[in-house]
Amino acid sequence: MRKAVVAGQFYPEDRNELKKMIDGFFSDLQVSSVVDKPIRAGIVPHAGYVFSGKCAAYLYRMIKNQSFDTFIILGTNHSGMGENVCFSISDFETPLGNVETDMNLVEDLLVQIKKLSVKSGVSEEAHKYEHSIEVQLPFLQQSAKNFKIVPILLKDLSIKDVEALGRIFSSVIKQQEKAGNKIFVLASSDFTHYGKSYRFVPFATNIKENLYKLDNEAIDSILKLDVESFYGKSRLTTICGGNSVSLCLQIAKNLKLTAEKLCYNTSGDVLGKWDNVVGYASVGFY
Repeated sequence: MRKAVVAGQFYPEDRNELKKMIDGFFSDLQVSSVVDKPIRAGIVPHAGYVFSGKCAAYLYRMIKNQSFDTFIILGTNHSGMGENVCFSISDFETPLGNVETDMNLVEDLLVQIKKLSVKSGVSEEAHKYEHSIEVQLPFLQQSAKNFKIVPILLKDLSIKDVEALGRIFSSVIKQQEKAGNKIFVLASSDFTHYGKSYRFVPFATNIKENLYKLDNEAIDSILKLDVESFYGKSRLTTICGGNSVSLCLQIAKNLKLTAEKLCYNTSGDVLGKWDNVVGYASVGFY
């Protein structure tokens, strides 16, 4: 069992307080902002809930109206441990209960990925302290029922790796859906990290406007399903989940989905400070 490690930091560790916070995010959304579309994939932030929870809620509120058997979660490997495509085979614990890992789908994907030159494998150590997947789980527990997950951390993927992995994931998802299993692909990523603390200061004035512009240029590439364009832009900025978003985008493109921006904001909008700030986005694919 993979224990929750950021409960009490990124989100409340008390079960009732956590449920109340997530439900509050949902109730704060305007009805017009929640569209009943057949969503099949998405991008969400993974920061502390006080900063990015409302932005994430735009996507999770849409999931609430549908049913999925398994969520493939493409996380960001902040520690650098493990292989470039790094699975966990543990179940995950949160204050809201346990989430089961879909071992059949994990094994299916691993067998296919092993045929590539991409380094892949299982590492519980890499997952042990990584927050990018954990913070998604309470939202899923409040949005979905009777689901499993496939937890994957990504790092150091070339654009050719993304294309090759995209073919495998798309093929496996189609096979699963033919067998009656509905799969959702979720990419966990924050966007640009601006400021001296992040060693990224491409502009010193009009920070809010310039940060919005910078991130929305990357989001425009996502909306166009332009994998190469987004991949390139993510390498020039400090988008921490560039690999996860690129792979999600490639899968969405292969499945012939369309993209819609659901939300964009920043930690600066919450704190009113712009010296060190992070951007957050929710994007849905239908």
